[in-house]
Amino acid sequence: MKPETIAKARTMLASVLIEGLSYREAGVPFGLGRSTVERSIKGLVLEVARERGIPELDEDGLSCLPRLRQFREPVLRAVDEYTPVHPRRKRITLLEPDEIAAGANRVRLRSENANRDVALIYVLFCTGAKPIEIARLEVRDYLNRDGSIRERSEMRPETSVNGRSRPLFFTSSRTCAAVDAYLVERRRRKLGVAGSSATNCEAYRGLDPSSALFLTEGGWRFEIGGRGPNDQRETCRLMIATLRSIFKRAGWTGVTAQSARRMVARRLADKGAEGAQVGEILGLSSSRAVRRLLGSNRRPLENLARELV
Repeated sequence: MKPETIAKARTMLASVLIEGLSYREAGVPFGLGRSTVERSIKGLVLEVARERGIPELDEDGLSCLPRLRQFREPVLRAVDEYTPVHPRRKRITLLEPDEIAAGANRVRLRSENANRDVALIYVLFCTGAKPIEIARLEVRDYLNRDGSIRERSEMRPETSVNGRSRPLFFTSSRTCAAVDAYLVERRRRKLGVAGSSATNCEAYRGLDPSSALFLTEGGWRFEIGGRGPNDQRETCRLMIATLRSIFKRAGWTGVTAQSARRMVARRLADKGAEGAQVGEILGLSSSRAVRRLLGSNRRPLENLARELV
């Protein structure tokens, strides 16, 4: 953000958090509309969180006004102390498959829970699922009873954030190899294993089909809870924090779970997927939501038109 934009956003943020003004009211002195004010404020808070961190807020809370108001003191303090560093490091907008593989290799060298963390990376970039959805995935979503991989699976209604089922594909060889390695480790460590009968040992590779596909370091499910006292929408702060630390170990500047989801949408579009197909895979019901996720990173017309025949 430009210095003058940051200065305006700081003033408007203080008006919203301290004086309790609405976005529309905060924009009146600057002649700005509600949506512009909201974008400026949330853009500033996201930039500050990525550059210097706001530990009190998870990724969901950064774009949630009630949460910003709940933690207004640390938010305002972080924003007040923030000084943009120039030149800024270039932020990653799209990771190619080989770059994802290279980042996964760095994670494998740097993580204490390497098999799980590498598998998390690949499942995120394979499915475009949200962190809370990944936390809710179970062994039976990945494996058939005979232990084979469910290449075409389902994001169950109780797993998806919108309560509707959608297709879930495990057709990436790198993703499947990473998840398989993690499940081997889980069985070896007896994390989420089935009973001791012969039938249980053969089904689902000996794992409890209803156990979470990804577990914490201690072998527990990732805990899901409300976003705050006045916001009971569910979130999974530990999964968000875990992914954030994985991105850091991978050496990816500016990558978040949301930007990874955007990358999946763009790669689907680049491979020829229609907007409705992108929405179906990512659980987006409106074309507007798909366009918003894809963003405006369209290739120049001259590049598209070159050598058409």
